[in-house]
Amino acid sequence: MRTIDLREDAKVFRLELESSVKSLTTVKPASLSALEIGYSCDQSGWIFIHADERPTHERDGQWTTSIDEDRCIDCGHWIEAIESSFEGEAFTVIKIDGTQFVVPALDEDAEEESEDGDDPFTVAIGEMILAVLLKAKSDGVFEPLKSYGEVQLDIEDFNGGWGWPEYDGLGKTNLA
Repeated sequence: MRTIDLREDAKVFRLELESSVKSLTTVKPASLSALEIGYSCDQSGWIFIHADERPTHERDGQWTTSIDEDRCIDCGHWIEAIESSFEGEAFTVIKIDGTQFVVPALDEDAEEESEDGDDPFTVAIGEMILAVLLKAKSDGVFEPLKSYGEVQLDIEDFNGGWGWPEYDGLGKTNLA
């Protein structure tokens, strides 16, 4: 059975996050209202770090117009695992906290279930990204961005399956 260890993905993301912050301090944009972290795990596998250089950040999906494949963190193993479930193979996900769950193989003969909850794989990836952001914040990674004022941290699944913070927490609970 295939295993996706999000603790390993977290290490790669942390290095890219630190590099992105260093790059911003070199480029010195005129304004910076947010670092938006977008990701996708159902049609492709990637994480994208986007600097919102607008004076005021809005969670409006604008970051998606800036996606550059060359600047995405490749997580192709996510989509490979999902595709394997379509081929009858379950896979295991090790979450950032070390707990595990199994994504079952897709049963094409089963009746379609209603979408009562969030996809656990999408949620687990979002939680991994959030844990890395919060640890980076506590480690002072975002200190060089303080000259821009209140820079928000924002996470959003490309297809809207998970996001942080909730809309009413934007600009309150998610400051770098």
